Amino acid sequence: MAEQPDSQIYSDAESELLRKTLEQMRQEAEEEIQRLNARLTEHNFVPNNQVATATERLAFQQELLIMQQSLDAKEQALDHITEECRRLEDAMEDKHLALEGLRKELDRKEQSLQEAQSEIERLRQELLETSGTAAQNAPAPAPAQTAPVVVRSGSVTPRWLLASSGVLVVLLTVSAIANIYLMGDRDTAPRPDQRPEVAAQVEPPPKGRNPPKVQTEPAAAPSSVPPPVVESNQPPRIHQDRLRDGTPGPAMLVLSGGTFRMGYNSLGGEDYSPARSVKVDSFMMAAHEVTFLEYDRFARATGRKPPSDQGWGRGTRPVIGISWAEARDYTAWLSQQTGHRYRLPSEAEWEFAARAGTTTPFWWGQDVGSNHAVCFDCDSQWDDRSTAPVMSFPANPFGLYETAGNALEWVADCYRARYEGAPDNGRALLTGNCTNRVARGGAFNKPADSMRAFVRAHFAPDTKLNMLGFRVAREP
Repeated sequence: MAEQPDSQIYSDAESELLRKTLEQMRQEAEEEIQRLNARLTEHNFVPNNQVATATERLAFQQELLIMQQSLDAKEQALDHITEECRRLEDAMEDKHLALEGLRKELDRKEQSLQEAQSEIERLRQELLETSGTAAQNAPAPAPAQTAPVVVRSGSVTPRWLLASSGVLVVLLTVSAIANIYLMGDRDTAPRPDQRPEVAAQVEPPPKGRNPPKVQTEPAAAPSSVPPPVVESNQPPRIHQDRLRDGTPGPAMLVLSGGTFRMGYNSLGGEDYSPARSVKVDSFMMAAHEVTFLEYDRFARATGRKPPSDQGWGRGTRPVIGISWAEARDYTAWLSQQTGHRYRLPSEAEWEFAARAGTTTPFWWGQDVGSNHAVCFDCDSQWDDRSTAPVMSFPANPFGLYETAGNALEWVADCYRARYEGAPDNGRALLTGNCTNRVARGGAFNKPADSMRAFVRAHFAPDTKLNMLGFRVAREP
């Protein structure tokens, strides 16, 4: 079991200290209220003849008034402290739920790793037995000459080799996930004589679908020659640049692009109609929404005020309360830090990545089902309460997490109803009236229909909402 990150330990310790402090203040307030009530009771029973003069009576009345005001103030403070305690308990409960989910995920990964190791050992034994049998049955080689071994592309690969390759991929990717997402904000700068390590992610696919294959790719040095376009039948690759301080940048999926049907034909005249054919070139898309952990690093580096997390927690939850311009500035900072061009995805790129080769309203099927995402009526533990930590649900066939629900995501395009004037080459629409920008994907407090792959939303660029975040794209 991996150790809990230091930042999480400190956060839990601070929460516990705050809870104890508030509880102590609440007890002190209750004791003060009891004391004041006792004094008021004593004064109420003082005989009137004990008050000798009008001056003494006036002073006595003033004292009673002050005590009553103090009592009211203490009661208000007690109510406020009690409310704060309840809010803090709710926040701690959310943290505990998230931690419990992480523990279960780690247990599952460890079990998968043990099963993979057992399978490797079994395959190794089988290979040894097969090799021994083949050596015994093989005819003696001719002494004259030895023919060269030729490997042809059309030859049949032995079953044991295919199984071994699959097991090794599982081992590599599970290890990479643990390094990236459990180490948190820990610096992992490579030595000058080393190239940066690359992170890969693996998520079990939903029933009825084949799991997306994952390859790893070393971080490429800046070059004027673009990498070759990946053929459509190749699995997506994960790439991760390093920032100047050596910390890892966003985990990016290399998508080969292609032609797809964008939008949906609707008789009601909605703005996502009519459907049209769009060709998208090769590009990179972030595996998940930008998190507080990633955005806070940018805010510290640029001296910006970090956005509020609404009391839900920061860390690996998607950053929210971000305007379109702030999202764009974050991509510019990533470009400056890495030497590669990061940007907001175009609307066409976003829908291409979210559909992941499917044609149904949701990448997992025709209906929303249960616990596939976070929305108002998605039947998840976060529904209409808060966002969920990224990677809480299975990835789509392209390897992208939470393209449906959780937080709405800014894209680069200016909004036009019914795609008026939008290009067919997958590029963003950036000309003309840009009083509104497009956002995609639905949110934790929006109905399931709003997170269908083709549904669009639009806001003024300076809008900041607790359901509005973003993810980044990168030129290949």
